[in-house]
Amino acid sequence: MSSQRLIKLPHRVLLKLHGADTNAFVQGLITNDVTKLQSQNGLAAFLLNTKGRIVEDVLLWRRGTDDLFLECSKGNQSILLKEILKYRLRKRVEISETSDHVFFDEDSSATQQHKDPRFAGFGARVFGNPSSSEVSENREKYENLRRSFGIAEGADELADLLPFQANGDLLNMVSLDKGCYIGQELTARTAHTGVIRRRIMPFQCEGQVKIGADILDEKKNKVGKIISSDTTRCLGILQLSSFKSSKLSADEVTLTAKQPEWMPDKILANNKTRTSLTDS
Repeated sequence: MSSQRLIKLPHRVLLKLHGADTNAFVQGLITNDVTKLQSQNGLAAFLLNTKGRIVEDVLLWRRGTDDLFLECSKGNQSILLKEILKYRLRKRVEISETSDHVFFDEDSSATQQHKDPRFAGFGARVFGNPSSSEVSENREKYENLRRSFGIAEGADELADLLPFQANGDLLNMVSLDKGCYIGQELTARTAHTGVIRRRIMPFQCEGQVKIGADILDEKKNKVGKIISSDTTRCLGILQLSSFKSSKLSADEVTLTAKQPEWMPDKILANNKTRTSLTDS
């Protein structure tokens, strides 16, 4: 095992949910089907508001106990807890913060790890307090890799988007047959009858781009917005009809839109009609 193979993610926090009503309670809150955790260790999902807009993305983990572990962004933890507790009422569910730190391992083949449920090629999570010789503090390496795969994460990037704009249907974050949950009505209607005209896409960029900067096409029309950036990779919400535009830019920095390897060709080919995976 090489040294410093793990990257510490101090911006992520792990909560423990326990109690007799935990699974049923969470099932009514999130976009994915909690029963999948009976056969897999991890599950990705969104928590939505009543208008069907994203409050937070979460990763749920099964770790060999009856408890459910929820990973979320530390900066949005209090807002997420407030939203969850609003619906707890008399249900027998207790929520507590664990002392375990969250780490990323680019090599998901190692044993006793939790592979990222969004995309199999995006490494794994490790929880606990591993030896310092195994740990790197280079969080930016994780962020750069995440951007290169086109995976948005955290309320700063995802809040107020619709689940399909955030590629929830393509990253195993939405179940279309699990039954009711908060924000389910609009999500189901979008999946079966709506047109998804905008999605989060990764870009190559020739310099740092300001978060929130408008993405412009060759005619200087606004076709999107930057939500995350480093000096070589960006994430932005983009009109799919502009994906093949040869002269995209933001903050006068040249951008090149890239198709993530997990995104089917038909998502970009059919951008003027429906682009949900419910299409035949």
